[in-house]
Amino acid sequence: MFWISSAPANLMLLGEHSVVYGYPALACAVDQRIEIQWSKTDQQTICIKSELANFQFTLAELQAFKNHPELDHPKLRFVMHALNAFGKQLSHGLQIEIISEFSSTIGLGSSAAVLAATLHGLNQITGQNLSNLELFNLGHEIILTIQGRGSGTDLAASLSGGVILFEPALHDQKVSRPANIQKLPETISQNMPLSLIYCGYKTPTAEVLNQVAEQWQAKPEQLKRLYTLMGETTKQAYQKLMLNQTEHFYALSEIYQDLMDALGVNDATLQSIIDQIRQCDGIHASKISGSGLGDCVLGFGQLSGCSAAVNKQLQTFTQLSVNITSQGAHTIRYKK
Repeated sequence: MFWISSAPANLMLLGEHSVVYGYPALACAVDQRIEIQWSKTDQQTICIKSELANFQFTLAELQAFKNHPELDHPKLRFVMHALNAFGKQLSHGLQIEIISEFSSTIGLGSSAAVLAATLHGLNQITGQNLSNLELFNLGHEIILTIQGRGSGTDLAASLSGGVILFEPALHDQKVSRPANIQKLPETISQNMPLSLIYCGYKTPTAEVLNQVAEQWQAKPEQLKRLYTLMGETTKQAYQKLMLNQTEHFYALSEIYQDLMDALGVNDATLQSIIDQIRQCDGIHASKISGSGLGDCVLGFGQLSGCSAAVNKQLQTFTQLSVNITSQGAHTIRYKK
């Protein structure tokens, strides 16, 4: 037997930072994918082949994962932790090849995409029949184990496809609710052209979050109010999308960018790109996509109607062609 799993890259649209503290986020899946090819073998070994690393170990070692810290491969952590989650249900060896259509350095959520593809494939290979929400909860536990924090919005987008409203789980004295992933109507995906520009560098999300925490350490109430404003802006933007009031959505997207700036995660390079693409007739709004202090600027619309001076400036950055895809993670089984 062999299987092919696939999961799309993803982008944050609105809700960066505030989603980590319980507020909703809007995200989408885009049409660059990670594919995993799985082959069943008679040997009790698992062999992983990828651009990042090649790795081999036994099924017995996987099933005693906690006793083998060397299995927590630094370049394959999400794959290894997903294998560990399904290790007890595996009864045969596997040949695994991971193929990515995009670089892990350009802010398209490669870690979440490979985690989604791995979880989805193992779910089918082991016959567990877990729902997408159950796979998300399992994957979010893995993200927290590896990173210490993270909302999992990117994982939810890669699992579901399309444009999603993501509401993180909350468990406190006032509110207790499970995570919620709502896939928005496909017409919204079809009518939302995107332009993405990579600024040339990125700061790891955990580092950005630490910098924000340190910067606002003496002003907890002001930070709380800022997150509340971010959450309310995302809610309103979602409502405008559902009512097909796109101009209001674009205006709220630019308000969200102002709030990201107030949070302290903007920088001169990102602001320069934002200012430049806002001069293009085909761009309706622009903002940071992701945690900030590097990575990508997202433009809602097409990079058309730009002046020669703007085009010249933009050529110094990497422009990425992305389209929203409605197809989330999926797995196809074949017989040899």
